[in-house]
Amino acid sequence: MAFTLCGPLILSFDKKVAFYKDWKFYLWSMIPTSIFYILWDIIKTHTHVWSFNSKYLLGINFINLPLEEYLFFLVVPYACLFIYACIKSYFPLAKSNRASQVISITLILISAIAIAQDPTHAYTSSTFGLLTITIIALHTKKFTHHLSHTYLAWIIALLPMAFVNGILTGNPVVIYDDTENLGIRIGTIPFEDFFYNLLYMIWMISLFEYFKQRTQK
Repeated sequence: MAFTLCGPLILSFDKKVAFYKDWKFYLWSMIPTSIFYILWDIIKTHTHVWSFNSKYLLGINFINLPLEEYLFFLVVPYACLFIYACIKSYFPLAKSNRASQVISITLILISAIAIAQDPTHAYTSSTFGLLTITIIALHTKKFTHHLSHTYLAWIIALLPMAFVNGILTGNPVVIYDDTENLGIRIGTIPFEDFFYNLLYMIWMISLFEYFKQRTQK
């Protein structure tokens, strides 16, 4: 987590991005999203969809989750939102409604295929189900101006995510019950993890943009 945070935190003072000025929008978007994810985490841990290896933890737990997991939902969202802010600042024209629509449709199709494999897989169904509902809701409300940059930020974030998540699943620090997912691994990382991260980014960035626009108005 220190490795994940140090780069974005230092570079937050870059003059062009000036991400440090948006700290309140980060909090407003991160807190509700992380609260939902922590509740989701508590439920999935309680039902043994995944679990944590005490060998790699401090041993401090709150409501069935290790302290490190709570810190994870402070650090990783900051890094992901920072990537989005950098892309938006340095590549403001790297957006296309048509491209985002194509990606959205592709994600919905992937979600439908994944769920159809076996709807009883708790991790698969909840992740892809919520992702589908979210994408459809955003397009229905026509609140999609940020999706191109969001999808691009997610693609870029896949590399550091694969590194960090590879450590967590490779040791393993986090242990998954493969009867609750597709059983497909990219290296040691469950396929669903990549879209679990995308869903978080979409929720957080959508709230981030909503609150920024509301304040500007």
